[in-house]
Amino acid sequence: MAGGNPLSRRTLCIGVGATVAMAGLGSLRYVGSEALVRPPGGQDEENLVSKCVHCYRCIEACPEQVIVPASIGSGVLNMRTPRMEFSDCYPGQLDDFRYCDMCAERNGGVPLCADVCPTGALQLTADFAPETEVIGVAVLNTETCIAYRSSFCAFCHDVCIQVRGEENAAIYYQNADASEALDTRLPVVDAEKCNGCGACEAVCVSAQAGSAMNAAERAIVVKPLEG
Repeated sequence: MAGGNPLSRRTLCIGVGATVAMAGLGSLRYVGSEALVRPPGGQDEENLVSKCVHCYRCIEACPEQVIVPASIGSGVLNMRTPRMEFSDCYPGQLDDFRYCDMCAERNGGVPLCADVCPTGALQLTADFAPETEVIGVAVLNTETCIAYRSSFCAFCHDVCIQVRGEENAAIYYQNADASEALDTRLPVVDAEKCNGCGACEAVCVSAQAGSAMNAAERAIVVKPLEG
């Protein structure tokens, strides 16, 4: 019918087909997509996004319950793919928090999330080892960190030592000899030692009511690896 809807079924199909093709080729990879912290074996973004079938097996298998599905807010291609979430813990609890221990003491040291992945979206490297795996890096916001706001706070520092040990701990004090209240010890993250386990983020108390006004996230959070 003349003058009708110019968007014919054929045109629509061509458009949809082109979009699918572009997605398959990775052309839409970065359109509106947010960089996310992924579970062990998921650091190859192209591999994860192209192979993930949103089965949620990795989420169900995680013994620490720190893997969640990404929302549409992280981008269309990221939606329902697995990401790490460490802030869903009550802050300040050094004896009750959740973090990624790479399943070092479980399943023969093979992360359960990667072990149950049916498609290889979570693909461990040939030389994988729980003690050397890195999934992200903790980033400290000194504007919202309680220690940098002249109030002593040691949660991130103490929990890092608790889970990583003195030798491998990634958080240290810039002024370790400080002892007076007005000379508060200031935590610093050693990015070269951080493996992104998320323990520091899990216990951070900066976003508690009254601690930091209008804080969008905790003062120390795990960010994706660059590159």
